[in-house]
Amino acid sequence: MQSLPNKIANRIKRIRQIPIEKNYQKELPENHQAEDVFLVSYPKSGNTWLRFLIANALKVHYKIEREVNFFTVHDIIPSLTFSRNLRNEGPFGRTDLPRIIKSHSGYNPYYQRVIFMVRDPRDVLISYYHYLKSFGAIPNNWTISELIRDRKFGTEAWNQHTKGWYVSNKEGQNIQLFYYEEFIKNPQANLDRLMDILGIKMTEEELQEAIKLSSKENMRKSEEAHRSTYVIKTQETRFVRKGEAAGGKSLNEEDKKYVEDATREVAQLIGYNF
Repeated sequence: MQSLPNKIANRIKRIRQIPIEKNYQKELPENHQAEDVFLVSYPKSGNTWLRFLIANALKVHYKIEREVNFFTVHDIIPSLTFSRNLRNEGPFGRTDLPRIIKSHSGYNPYYQRVIFMVRDPRDVLISYYHYLKSFGAIPNNWTISELIRDRKFGTEAWNQHTKGWYVSNKEGQNIQLFYYEEFIKNPQANLDRLMDILGIKMTEEELQEAIKLSSKENMRKSEEAHRSTYVIKTQETRFVRKGEAAGGKSLNEEDKKYVEDATREVAQLIGYNF
């Protein structure tokens, strides 16, 4: 992108043809491009809302007529969860924009440009529990107490994912950290910063319109309208839940203490204090 500093742009060009180690390849598009921008997060940390915000910001800025909804967002900003076979063009088929790709991958040194979204682990695990239950990904009789202590889905998995992206980065990687809670408090400032990283200068009016289009209310309407699509047809409950920053208030005291004790070291590393 023209707005990238020359030093970074030249470095990107040099690494275009780096051979990819097999253990990282499965979390890359089949036609990986060094300019790709990855929206990375642990599940249920605000990644889908982020996709809506960015897609609507681009829609408003470039005056694109296409609606951003739960069906089209997977084409505009694709997810590696569904396919590694991605088209070469950027969002809305534009060739002047890098591809923006959602990923829940653990640390990957071949992700050169990363927007890393984090969220309070107490709220993450509550939301993840309901999400996994809605898909039948965990036993129906599981309680949240079991989920938070599970090695695959609970605190240990959150620690490993978050610490990996925050601590492990190699020369040439550009990893930008964003907080879900800060996006809730001041979406305009955070979206403005994010779009600036992408090299796009937004007006105040454009930012406000993109945020309005991406409101939780509009996302819920979109989810209901497109519930029959392949993307969300297997869910028994809403994908868009409260999305609040509550510090795990719905956990009982024992479970809340467990999550806080288990994640405190990594959480403090990225700026959370509890």
